[in-house]
Amino acid sequence: MALSWGDLPVGRVLRLAGVDSSIDANVMELLLNPLPETGPAVVTYTATGGESASEVVESILRELETLAIGLFPAWLPEGERLSGPGGGGVAAARILAMRLASSTRHFGPFLADLAARAIRHSGPLVPGQRAPTGRSFPAESRAAGLARVIASTFGRESAALVVYVPEKPTSHEETVLVAGCEWLAHRSGMGIWLVGPELRRVETLYLKLPAAVRRLAEEMTAPPLTPTAGVPPIAGKPHPASVVERAMEAALAECGWARGRTWNQTYQSRDPLFVMIRTDLMWAPEKCVVELDGPEHETLAQMERDRIRDRHLERDGFTVLRFTNQQVMSELGAVLRHLEGFLRGRRLGMNEGAG
Repeated sequence: MALSWGDLPVGRVLRLAGVDSSIDANVMELLLNPLPETGPAVVTYTATGGESASEVVESILRELETLAIGLFPAWLPEGERLSGPGGGGVAAARILAMRLASSTRHFGPFLADLAARAIRHSGPLVPGQRAPTGRSFPAESRAAGLARVIASTFGRESAALVVYVPEKPTSHEETVLVAGCEWLAHRSGMGIWLVGPELRRVETLYLKLPAAVRRLAEEMTAPPLTPTAGVPPIAGKPHPASVVERAMEAALAECGWARGRTWNQTYQSRDPLFVMIRTDLMWAPEKCVVELDGPEHETLAQMERDRIRDRHLERDGFTVLRFTNQQVMSELGAVLRHLEGFLRGRRLGMNEGAG
């Protein structure tokens, strides 16, 4: 039985199951968002099958490349200062990547090619959009290189891939899936952790789930499982794959009153039985939390979860301000004015209280 994420082995294939309840996508979302402080950087992916192990590997590598390009420039120091495909951006990206590789375990040519592809794309990839093509590298180099990029993005020593197996596969499908995952684990060094039905050829590792996770997961509707790779946000930064968070941060960076903000930080409610909370944006001294809601927040189940979560924050003295993605992208000026007014008022009250 594993006691924490840091106890889970990498470099091999395992199936994860709960000791006293099942593990599904809802449970994994609660366990991984926010990403635990110990253990590898974790990517989630839904198995799509394939006629051969090589097809399984290629499908996963394509998704990891798309993910890595969407995470740029988080994994390349000084990459955020590059101007884009024009003005020597591609050449500069290659130089920075080779410089980074010279003092790390990264493979220079692969990292330089990935950085150049990211600059050519210039922006997060939307769901379903494929990464721009680049130089052809062997699957072994791609697997190891992508594992290092994902791990370094989150400041971790290793990476792991959680693979959702949505339904019981046939004997052939199981053989192909497990063979592909084993190849990937051995060549990349990643942990490959399968979630779903029991598989004959895979060892099962049992996790004891916190009571709060079990309780909240039961109240959530099953999320749609799409064959795209996803990662939790990076603590302290806007999610690099979120156009909305990046637009908000770019605007706030120009506002003196927005000082003291923190992105994607965790907060433990005073109720020890409630799950750890990750806030989109927080001003901790002012007890202000800002949540940016996409379409997924319009479902009844998610609205109820948001209500419970906000209630715990409010009990601890926070005010939760919610804006939709549409508001941020089309009415950003109004959003900023509302936020500025609230923070100035809260600071005024804090100063008067101190006096």
